[in-house]
Amino acid sequence: MIKIMLFIDGTWLYSNTPKLAELYGKGDFQVDFGWLPKVLAEEVNKQLGGVEVDVVRTYLFGSYASNYDLRDDDAVQRRLDFFSMLKEEYHYELEIFPVNFKGRRLRRVDRDPKDPFEPKEKCVDIALATAMLYYAAIPYVYDVAIAVIGDQDFKPVLQHVRRLGKRVAIASIQGSCAPDFADPRDEARVKDFDIIWLDHLLHRLELKYERHQLECQSPTHLGDKRVWTTFHPRKGQKFFCDVCRAEFASQKQDAQQEFVSSHLEVGTPADGNGSGKLGQVLSGIVKKKVTERGFGFIHAGDGRDYFFHFTDLETGLDFNEVEEGLEVEFVVKREPGYDKAGAAHNVSHNLQPIPDAIAVGISHPGVSAKVPQFLLGGQAVGVGKPIQRIVRVQARSHAPHRRGCHPRQSLRWPTSPPYRSSSQFSYTIDSSKTQANDVIISQQKRTFFLPLALLL
Repeated sequence: MIKIMLFIDGTWLYSNTPKLAELYGKGDFQVDFGWLPKVLAEEVNKQLGGVEVDVVRTYLFGSYASNYDLRDDDAVQRRLDFFSMLKEEYHYELEIFPVNFKGRRLRRVDRDPKDPFEPKEKCVDIALATAMLYYAAIPYVYDVAIAVIGDQDFKPVLQHVRRLGKRVAIASIQGSCAPDFADPRDEARVKDFDIIWLDHLLHRLELKYERHQLECQSPTHLGDKRVWTTFHPRKGQKFFCDVCRAEFASQKQDAQQEFVSSHLEVGTPADGNGSGKLGQVLSGIVKKKVTERGFGFIHAGDGRDYFFHFTDLETGLDFNEVEEGLEVEFVVKREPGYDKAGAAHNVSHNLQPIPDAIAVGISHPGVSAKVPQFLLGGQAVGVGKPIQRIVRVQARSHAPHRRGCHPRQSLRWPTSPPYRSSSQFSYTIDSSKTQANDVIISQQKRTFFLPLALLL
């Protein structure tokens, strides 16, 4: 069986979709990314004479807007939702990179005509070339690379992949394809198959919009909740009708203009204290929740606050479940300013492993233990002989208070030694015993057991 891997220049394909729509004669034409790998694999199969093929991976490389005018937030969120759909529904591997719009509108027609600003996409092409060459160098990963591209810049990587003994197929669009790729004589030696023109496959690649009824899950929806739509929610994703989505977008825009910073240059936080960079994954706790307006703030490990709207929550985290003190993980969408918060998206439960090597005292049941206090939603670590499950912890902090942390709240401790500070705890226990000399860490509804031997 022939193993195939797809490498898609998502930015190039997205920008050329209007050309495909014009060729097909449908202004609303969109590519069905669920069928794209199958259709291209079938085309390679035909040229191989019917040899069985298997698509082992599909990679898409693209970008998303950051530091944009807040009026375009809904459009950006739709692009991010699209990327999430590719991962969750079609199991694509994604490498996406932020494009800094420096506070400007996304579309040129919406910007000042005198503004010479041009957004600059970085890393997408080199990421695709690197991945293709990397997997070509590993034995038995793939036999054929299908490159969905059009730019001349990929010529060297295609040549080197072939020199490593892999075969290359190119899928492109007429009028948007480099001459060396389209050359039937292949004098540049960049491919092993006749070029696959997407123009000739549009009837098989068209995304079919089938109208169906869904129930709008907005609590503020007016009228009949069942509405007609062509939208297909992802697994676990809530559905909101167009009217409610527009209302949420307006509410979110108003809240962001009030609380979120304006644009900043990439990599230059306003106060220079190491705030999160665009696209960086950070963790923190929900500092404040404004239930009636559907948003809140996260106090992150960098010491800064980040705004989030309930539409920024990942599937699996419901806004009704979000409480102040909940530990979460998120991606930085906008850097903090001098006097305003940053913005977060892809907010989810923080499922990072609990740091090990964390105990500084031994106690018996019913006796206070001198142990570090974690950011575990009011719960902590205890060590005893025999140890029993801790069901409630009340902290009497003797550690120095940190900015923004109440004496009775948990403090964040380093994830590696040394652990110099500590706090006194009193706790109650239940009757479920574990092995002696274990450390019990209870985080929300999950309990972790670590052998004492693992501790420093």
